[in-house]
Amino acid sequence: MLINRNGQARILTQSELKNLLNQGLKCARDKALFAIAFYTACRVSEARQMHFGDAFHKNIVRDDISIRKANTKGKQATRTIPTHPNLKKILQEYYQDSLELLQLRELVGGWSHKNLNSEGKLSLNNLLQCPHCDSKHLSKQGWYRDKQQVYLCKQCRHYSHYSKLYKPELDAQTPSTIEYDTLGVTCSLNYGFLFAEPNNPFLFTGQYGKGCLSLRSALNIFEMAFEKMGIIGASSHSCRRTALTLMHREGVILRVLQEISGHKDLGALQRYLEVSPDQTRAAVNVLG
Repeated sequence: MLINRNGQARILTQSELKNLLNQGLKCARDKALFAIAFYTACRVSEARQMHFGDAFHKNIVRDDISIRKANTKGKQATRTIPTHPNLKKILQEYYQDSLELLQLRELVGGWSHKNLNSEGKLSLNNLLQCPHCDSKHLSKQGWYRDKQQVYLCKQCRHYSHYSKLYKPELDAQTPSTIEYDTLGVTCSLNYGFLFAEPNNPFLFTGQYGKGCLSLRSALNIFEMAFEKMGIIGASSHSCRRTALTLMHREGVILRVLQEISGHKDLGALQRYLEVSPDQTRAAVNVLG
């Protein structure tokens, strides 16, 4: 078990894996990062630097996931791993959610925890309209010296005093607010947004859609999920150790595991694998 960064990351149980994917990880991107680390037994540093084309062909998840040589530890070789059905489903959800979130970001100009309601939905007041373009998508920008609230129009980018905003007459069927589901994304600044930059090749993008997700941000995703679910002694490396150990327990031979994990030698791979008390007992019982 990993304690204060000492020791090995603990092996996760099946129930812990299920709870992490269903409850611990808050959005489709985080689930996709976790799922790739587990279902391909790769390192988190390898997962965060994957290209979109390593997992997708156009808008469809590939049958095989590629871990590029340039991203591997020691630059050993490119690995190709069959895509587990569960991973396909999670990646496809990430693709669909990314399109919806990008449309929402363009519509409202970004959001933060300050304008999210208790259900995690983005609430925009539509009782006011911009005097320049009639847009209803306005954000508060503080108070001016005359104590008037200043608003920024997210469409035309004009600033206006509250007194200058257009206040249309509403019929009984017009809601006082518009709510948007942000699909678990609490801050559009840090999320990254797949497809925000057309020339960005990465599957997990950095801030504003540029570059790839930083290592620190990737580690935070795992650490926050483990803390939320009360899992002690785990780290981002738990996905890799758990996947290899589970396959080994099911009888997958070491040479095949080495091909999946990318370990240079079998000795390094064997140190990853955890032997359970049941396995030890079963081995002794073979003696008769």
